Amino acid sequence: MKFAKFALVLTAVLSLLNSGCGYEHPGHYDETPKSGYQWHSLYREDVQTVAIPIFGSRDFRRGVEFELSKAVINQLEAHSPYKVVDRDHADTILEGEVSKVDVSNLSRSFVEGIPQEQLMTVTVNFVWKDLRSGRILMERKNFQQTASFYPTLGEGEFVGSQQAVEKLALGIVQEMQADW
Repeated sequence: MKFAKFALVLTAVLSLLNSGCGYEHPGHYDETPKSGYQWHSLYREDVQTVAIPIFGSRDFRRGVEFELSKAVINQLEAHSPYKVVDRDHADTILEGEVSKVDVSNLSRSFVEGIPQEQLMTVTVNFVWKDLRSGRILMERKNFQQTASFYPTLGEGEFVGSQQAVEKLALGIVQEMQADW
């Protein structure tokens, strides 16, 4: 009786192992997917290197474009398989421009009328282009990120700018993920 139960359990386990669960690993990013689960990177597998020149700026606040360029490089190397190199050795290039930096009040003190909480909004346009073929891999217009800061606690616009730039850089890198 025990042998029959053991044989039945063993048969069930072996049949489950043989059936698999549908995962597959396509060889190339552009390969036509088959039905079932697939296994590949969140990022394009046909790109290894990215050049990131300093972002331009159309806003009067200077320095945000430098902070953003540095933050994008740091986030790209920390969260993606891509390596940042100079343009002469890159597969692709990520170019962008800060189109607007805006500060708005979220709350004011009733007594003094000074801002208690403010919101920094940074808006950018960027394009990711394959230097080998000239094809545009991704383009985003009016891509923005916000960060709140508290002037009454001693936080100035610099704090809001830093937070917004870091969040924006991470968002740009996440946008570089492959399409699902």
